[in-house]
Amino acid sequence: MSARTLVVIWLAIGVAVWCGFFDLYVSRGARLYLQEHAEYELHVIGEEPSMNVVMGRAKRDGVIAASLWSTGIVLAGWTTVWLHGGKRSRSSRGSL
Repeated sequence: MSARTLVVIWLAIGVAVWCGFFDLYVSRGARLYLQEHAEYELHVIGEEPSMNVVMGRAKRDGVIAASLWSTGIVLAGWTTVWLHGGKRSRSSRGSL
């Protein structure tokens, strides 16, 4: 398998990880809003929660966490491709 193919595969894995983490944070935000709204209706908290505020915070946190995780995974994958490619080219130079 060529190095270019491996780089594309690692990029696709990074995109999938990004989408997964973002979805996780947004779904947690939806659950948090529903929990806070239920607490408001039960008079546990005094102020009605705003869906825009809760989901905005969830989206912001999701973008940050997803970007950090996917960047780390893609960089680690590309580093392994680079190291593997570097070893192969050194051994081929030594045989000449």
